[in-house]
Amino acid sequence: MKHRLHVLVLAAAACWLGGCTPAQYARQADVTADATISAGQMIALGARQRPFEVIYDPLPVTEVATMPGATQPASAPSGPVRVIRLGEKLIPIGAGQPQKLTAEDCLQIAFRNSRSFQARKEQLFTDALALANSRRDWIAHPSGSLEADATRTVVQGQGDTNSANAAAILSLSRRLRDGGLLSLAAGVNLASDLLGSRSTAIDSLLTANFTQPLLRGAWRGLAYEPQYRLERNFVYSVYDYERFTQTFAADAVNRYYALVQSRDQIKNQRDNIARLEQTVRTTEVLFKGEVVSRIELDQAESNLLDAKVVLEDQTRGYAQELDSFKISLGLPVSASIEVDYPGALEAMSELGPQEVPVTESDAIVVAMSTRPDVLTQSAQVRDALRDVEIAADQFNPQLDVVLGVSVPSQGPRDFWDARFDRHTRLANAKFQYDLDQTDHRDAYRVSLLAAASARRNYDEFIDTVQLDVRRAYRQLHQSRVTYELQERNVQIAQRRSRLANLQLKEGLAAARDALEAEESLRTARNSLSGALVSYYSTRLAFLAKLGMLWVDEKGLLHERTEPFDFARIQRQYPQTAPAGQ
Repeated sequence: MKHRLHVLVLAAAACWLGGCTPAQYARQADVTADATISAGQMIALGARQRPFEVIYDPLPVTEVATMPGATQPASAPSGPVRVIRLGEKLIPIGAGQPQKLTAEDCLQIAFRNSRSFQARKEQLFTDALALANSRRDWIAHPSGSLEADATRTVVQGQGDTNSANAAAILSLSRRLRDGGLLSLAAGVNLASDLLGSRSTAIDSLLTANFTQPLLRGAWRGLAYEPQYRLERNFVYSVYDYERFTQTFAADAVNRYYALVQSRDQIKNQRDNIARLEQTVRTTEVLFKGEVVSRIELDQAESNLLDAKVVLEDQTRGYAQELDSFKISLGLPVSASIEVDYPGALEAMSELGPQEVPVTESDAIVVAMSTRPDVLTQSAQVRDALRDVEIAADQFNPQLDVVLGVSVPSQGPRDFWDARFDRHTRLANAKFQYDLDQTDHRDAYRVSLLAAASARRNYDEFIDTVQLDVRRAYRQLHQSRVTYELQERNVQIAQRRSRLANLQLKEGLAAARDALEAEESLRTARNSLSGALVSYYSTRLAFLAKLGMLWVDEKGLLHERTEPFDFARIQRQYPQTAPAGQ
């Protein structure tokens, strides 16, 4: 059965599958006992709703009689054609006319077919199930057991005896935030010598027990601390998954435009070869007219051959990049596709290098409140400070109070009738204090050192994040300036190429001048498209890191007007904030 779960209820469904209710987050003393939260509610703080497919559901491969609009060669085998259907587009498997795909098409394919993306989704859901399983001790959950055995004993000279025993136990237990443990149990025991019902005894017992520590490990949520960290870390992993969808989409788009850039380089190289062929023909005429030397003609022919070798290498490299891109999308290598060239590059050129909607200083502030690694690093500081409290608590004596009551059955014939008038009550207090506190002292000092180290690591990490943002912002500025300079460089290279070829025909320039001009024009055109793609890719990755992208239900990428930050989570659920905030 196909489970189509919404991201908003992912964790809630995981809790349901694991037999639990929404988790109670109550680590801090100022959080009241009725504060409840589920990881699904955390996900609901996101700015969009996208279906979450747990089951791998790639685009299906179907068969069509013929490819619409495709001309099949006479030697092509007849019969149906295997294709992958993407809306109105058909992607042939094997030989066939390549289907032109836009960046948006590739995103839709990636979010359906990508194996790495599917593995990331499965990992998140597996984590949710593990968290749901760990929650069982903190809610009233039933458990039971059934045991039975039969024995025959033979004593030499005395005959044989038979015996049978059976026991069934059903219990209900729950751990409490303040360290207590509450358990209820009902048991039935059967004993018989297998000689008849009169020699069979059945009795039952009802028990209830409550254990509560009063000093060590009590009242401050210390017992719940490990579970709190598991639940909080899952909330962070959900947030990290949300960010992963953005970076995954940005990476797919960047790889797509890298292929567009490779296609543009191939086109520029072919244009360069055409110009070099014209230069060679002109040089041959001038050589026959004894205007240029044989060396210049050989140089022109050598440059032409070198250009053809480069074209072959670029064509092979593009084919390899395209196959690798297919695998990253989850398409078979035999799928026949091509990128939208020159349409995609022309659209980028019309837009030009778009501005980043934040300044450098604002980008640093946004990064501090949107990057999941900042959230995780700050949580480590909080955990280290909390570990100091836990280590200090170990100096307290162990004082536990145990309260219990047990009720037997009426008798062997009335085991279902409990004798509440003959119940047994138990009250017990356990006190323990270690006179040798050396181990506790050492653990406390180590926790202090770990807290100081975590704080230093956090400060260094924050500096590293700021450096990373500043470096990325400077790279964006550099790419933008480079693109503007390369536009001017292409204009100059075009004018230089025209003049060099005109002067070569008139015998006013050497062949070397024309060859150098052609090479400069090719390099300038490649640099222009490279600068544009580099700026676009850097800008997209930069916005993804700042949380200023979002992916809709179709897998299409959009820019946010404002970043989605985890300050929303911390404002609504202060338990997830680091200590001291």
